This record gives sequence, structure tokens and C-alpha cells, in this order.
Amino acid sequence: MSVTPNKVLIDLRHEKGESQAQAAKNIGISQSMLAMLEAGYRKGSDDTKIKIANYYDKSVDTIFLQLIVTLSDKEVIKCNNYLILTDSKSAQ
Repeated sequence: MSVTPNKVLIDLRHEKGESQAQAAKNIGISQSMLAMLEAGYRKGSDDTKIKIANYYDKSVDTIFLQLIVTLSDKEVIKCNNYLILTDSKSAQ
């Protein structure tokens, strides 16, 4: 399993000009938790994600949902805020 850093979260903190320790204190989480979230080692609870989203005035999806679909034989369908991945042949 590969670990992917959360670039959105890192960029938001940098835009505020804050260290991890400052941002974590202002959000109400530990610095180690923020470091692990930024590095991609932890996903965080829903409560933690909401705290972070509120602090940066962004949606949880904007910060934590980073969907990349690169399969040319698949099709993505959005239905009621869900993304469904199907074979492009069966979607026709």
C-alpha cells in the first residue's frame, strides 16, 4: 500500500503561514496527528476532518477526497453524491 501526502492540507497550512504545531493547536488536534494526516499515514476521524475543514473554511471533500481515475476502460458516473466506477461497455 502506497502512502500519498495530502498536498491540499499542506498547501492550506502554508497559505496561512503556520507551522504544524501552530495549526494543530488552532484546530484542536495534536501536532503528531496533523503531521500524519499531511504525510498520508492517517486518514483521521470524521470529527477531526470536520474540525480541519471548519478551520480552513473548506469542505471535507475539498481537503480529503482526492479521486484520480486513470483507467481508460472504466467510466465514472456521479449519482446522489456517490461516484460509481463501471466498465465502459456495461454503461452503454
